[in-house]
Amino acid sequence: MRIAICDNELFYVKDIVERIKKYEFHDTKPTIIDGYVQGTQLLDAFRVEPYDIVFLDIELGEDMNGIEIAKVMKDIKPNCIFIFITAYHCYLTESMWLGADLFIDKPVNSELFDMELQHAYHVYKRLNRTVKFATTDGKVYVKTDDIIYLETSYGKYKLKTTKRHYYGNLKRIIKSRQQLLDYHFFPLNRSIIINFKHVKSFCFDYVTMSNDDILPLTKRIRKEFKEKYFDFVDKEM
Repeated sequence: MRIAICDNELFYVKDIVERIKKYEFHDTKPTIIDGYVQGTQLLDAFRVEPYDIVFLDIELGEDMNGIEIAKVMKDIKPNCIFIFITAYHCYLTESMWLGADLFIDKPVNSELFDMELQHAYHVYKRLNRTVKFATTDGKVYVKTDDIIYLETSYGKYKLKTTKRHYYGNLKRIIKSRQQLLDYHFFPLNRSIIINFKHVKSFCFDYVTMSNDDILPLTKRIRKEFKEKYFDFVDKEM
C-alpha cells in the first residue's frame, strides 16, 4: 500500500505522515509514505508509479489546484483513493463528485482523521481483495473487482474477468466459489454467479454485464436480485 501526502505547508505534510505512522494497521501496512509540498512533484512521481491513497491539499499555490491534479491522477489510476484536506469549503461539491472519500478541515481533527484513514484502508483492501482459482494454467490469484461473472457447466467452469478468461474443473474451486458469494456476488441461477460491480443494466428478464454479455434473469429470482443489487448500490454510494 503506497500513500502520498501533498500540501504546500510542510507542517501539514509532516503532521499527516506522523499520524499515518502511528495508526494501527492490521494485516496490510503501508510500504511507502511519501510527502510533497508541490503538486507537480506529486504528479511526476505518480506518473512513474501511482499511489493507492493520496492526502491532497486543494490550494497549493500553483497553476493547478488539488482538484485538477486529482483529475489527472484519476485518468492514470481510476481507483486511487483521494482524501482532500483543506480550509476552503468552496471546493466541497467538486471534490465529492471526483470521488473523494472525505473533505477534512484544517486544522486536522485527530478522531476524524483516524476514521477516514480507516475507511480508506478498508476501501483499499476491498479493491485489492483476491480469490485463488485452480485453472488449466495453474493456480492464479484474481482480484474480485476484476471478475465479471463465473459460469459453470458439466463439472467445468469459465471465469470471465476484465483482463482474460480462465477455465478449470468445478470441483477444484468449491471454496473459491463460496468466497465470491460471501462478497458482492449474486447467483443468477445454478450455473452463473455475477459480480454486482459489473452490472451495466438490467431489464425484465435479462442482465447486461460490463462486457456486454446478456444473462437471463428469471421471474423466480427477479425480486431478490433487485433488492440485493440496490442494497449493493446504496452501500457503494
